[in-house]
Amino acid sequence: MFRRFFAIGALLLLVILISLGLVGLARLRVDRIDLGLRNQQMTDSVFHAGFYQREFTPNGEAYRWTSSSVVIQLRNKANLIPAYLLKMRLRSHPAGAEPFSILSDGQVLATSIPDQRFRTYYVLAQPTVDGELRLNLRTTTFVSAQDLRPLGLFVTDLTLRPIPQIDWLTLIVVALGLSLLAGLLIVQSTPIHSVVVTLMLAGFGLALVASGDRPPTLPFAVLSGSFLLVTILLVSFVRPTLVRLGLISIALTVTFSGILWPTWLTDDAFISFRYAQNLVEGHGLVYNVGERVEGYTNFLWTMIAAGVLAVGGDLVVWSYLSGIELGLAIMVLSYIMASRLYGPYWGLAATLLVATSQSLLLYTARGAGLETGFFALLVLAASGTYLLSQIRRSWLIATGLLLAAAAMTRPEGILVCGLTVGHLLILGPTPTPTNVRTRLASGAWLLGTFLLIFLPYFLWRWNYYGDLLPNTFYAKTGGGWSQILRGLTYAGSFAITLGGPLLLLIFWPWWKDWRTALHSWRSYLLLLALTYTAYIIAVGGDHFRGERFFVPVLPWLVLLLVDGIASLTPPQPKRIYAILVALAFGLGGTLALLRTTPIDKTISGMDQTVWIWREIGWWMADHSEPSATIAAQGAGAIAYYSQRSVIDLFGLTEKHIARMSLPTMGQGVAGHEKHDPVYVLQERRPTYIPQIWESYFGGPAGLRDQYRLITITTRSGREMQLWERLP
Repeated sequence: MFRRFFAIGALLLLVILISLGLVGLARLRVDRIDLGLRNQQMTDSVFHAGFYQREFTPNGEAYRWTSSSVVIQLRNKANLIPAYLLKMRLRSHPAGAEPFSILSDGQVLATSIPDQRFRTYYVLAQPTVDGELRLNLRTTTFVSAQDLRPLGLFVTDLTLRPIPQIDWLTLIVVALGLSLLAGLLIVQSTPIHSVVVTLMLAGFGLALVASGDRPPTLPFAVLSGSFLLVTILLVSFVRPTLVRLGLISIALTVTFSGILWPTWLTDDAFISFRYAQNLVEGHGLVYNVGERVEGYTNFLWTMIAAGVLAVGGDLVVWSYLSGIELGLAIMVLSYIMASRLYGPYWGLAATLLVATSQSLLLYTARGAGLETGFFALLVLAASGTYLLSQIRRSWLIATGLLLAAAAMTRPEGILVCGLTVGHLLILGPTPTPTNVRTRLASGAWLLGTFLLIFLPYFLWRWNYYGDLLPNTFYAKTGGGWSQILRGLTYAGSFAITLGGPLLLLIFWPWWKDWRTALHSWRSYLLLLALTYTAYIIAVGGDHFRGERFFVPVLPWLVLLLVDGIASLTPPQPKRIYAILVALAFGLGGTLALLRTTPIDKTISGMDQTVWIWREIGWWMADHSEPSATIAAQGAGAIAYYSQRSVIDLFGLTEKHIARMSLPTMGQGVAGHEKHDPVYVLQERRPTYIPQIWESYFGGPAGLRDQYRLITITTRSGREMQLWERLP
């Protein structure tokens, strides 16, 4: 017996050590990062400015001329490798040698005078405290008779080589997590081969994602810990081994989706962060100090952000971390609900469809920074507790609390609450009919709990802002049939991601026996899914990629869809049939993940834009008076980082523009249709207007009488142009 236990322990220890070795080797990669001289374009994880287009010498060697200031920014590089060696091969321009400097976040790392011949320079660079590697190459330019461009340095090679270091914290977290997982499996009397396979999947899976070259948004130890904790949780309550392994694989994909695909933060997230910032600083829940405009629709999410700021947290880091945790929570809750409704294997199938939806991943584990995932989790949990109230009526109180939290996170929570109360009063959550008095009493418990929380909040915001509806409602709606047609296109795009015509299988149980379906959980989830979809169509959808408005609807639709597929399956299908169904779901999940490929460039571009606008905000904070104002079409990052008043050119946080009437409303980009340049120039009179948005005012001709064009240099060395109001 002792020998057997010793052999088992040695085997498990070997598996854990191999896993640690693979993770450690993956984290010691020394891949060179080519910063764009050998390739036509720089990599998608590098933000850059100040290089001219690639050219070639007569012998075919590629090179680039620099301007006076070159900026290179690499997001989250501290989470990949803590130190880098910058290699530059360059020479001076023909007019003579001028000194150049390499700076990191404004601090000079090195200064040198280049030769007329090529020399190679090496500089040690480390990411800043926020995890970003920001480098700036500055020099004096010249202009020749043959080339009127201001030219700086002649560069033929510019690369970053990570300096490998052992990531001890990650190894400790992985070792501890795998050991706890092994111990739990042994306590459960799991067969040894299942223990080994589970550990190998978790450990080797971590090694695989660690070998990726995209920098994670959070330290790898944090990501590994999150994944292993969820794995331990799943092993605790999921019994079939195949289902366990499937859920662990899905959890790995969700946790590390920010390494598998590009991550991003939306500028709109920073609008809420700006409200939170002003609240913490004592100015009230406002966007601009002294202006009470409700330019957000996510009160509870904004209050959580304010809490993070109040304790000294970083909202960018919090956005990424909360997104991952929300994605995992929605995945786990989807499995719990699905397995209760139709068993663990079909529950795994439903979880696969939910967690591989790029709509969900884009607005949770891959970033975004919006309240979408939080709201989706709340309404999914509320629908689950409502269905549980057929067992114990006290679950109705939990449902009311969750719906109140949802309504304070997104206004659509009121819709979900109304539908839930309506379903309760007409049918009730139980499969057996109940009398009217019982349903009325249950409805009173649910609605009373909801109003106890939501009504005081609603009365406060009505008194504080003076409007029944948020300002964003007026800015985004009013398009009539054009808006509805845009919403139909939006809904159609999302439907394709779930199989298009296959969604009709949702109605198969109703075709078989509509009475049974009506008095089951199907009627409730179908009511939620269809009504919420109609609402999305009515408001015209959204302008963000990935159909974010459908993220809360996604789990409901998947639960109904898998139920329809399961009802077509024989009670005891043959093994070949089960294998084919499993392969079909696996293929569907893979195709859903690959759907991101055509939109990744857009996502990366939107993310890069946010950090460019941050640069403008930083310049405002460093060089403008506290009373200065700036007009912006991207009203989030500029406001948050500048801490100055911002005139939102699309009206999300500006009452006058939001309440305009447009004959073409609903035909353009949702939320970006209303504008009034005359009002902005004559009434709001912004101190600065970024040149990138001069077309809003009719181009330079519309600004020259009141503004002058100036060139600014931001903290990172990026040169940009602003229109500055004349005295």
